Amino acid sequence: MNEMYEMSQSLHIYSVIALIFVLVIMILVHKFSADFKAFTKRIQILMIFHISFASAVVLTGTIMMAVKHLSLTPANLIMILSIFAIATLEIKRNKALTRVTKFQLMSKMNYIKLGYKYQSIELAILIAVGAFSRMASALSF
Repeated sequence: MNEMYEMSQSLHIYSVIALIFVLVIMILVHKFSADFKAFTKRIQILMIFHISFASAVVLTGTIMMAVKHLSLTPANLIMILSIFAIATLEIKRNKALTRVTKFQLMSKMNYIKLGYKYQSIELAILIAVGAFSRMASALSF
């Protein structure tokens, strides 16, 4: 049982690192985009990786909570709330992309600014939660 927890924990950490890496790439794509058609192609490809790694984070997190008999610590609660916040921001960003590409209800530059803002917030949430969980695990006895 302990081996499963350790394996799940390492997969969880690597998934979070990969998610941060994908977010940094997405922020760079938002920042340095010239052609909007190429930009949307790149973002749609990166969204697949983003969703896959976010799903891996959720899956490994639930496995770790199940192994620990659903013990809800403050660090776990903050991680759960942060993944809901990240999912909400991703849904909003995806809806905005649909408004731009299909319905042209939003200008392309406004979407790029909005996407950049949402991706930056997601990155800040991930880094803050990672720092808090490290601090909480160092202080736990």
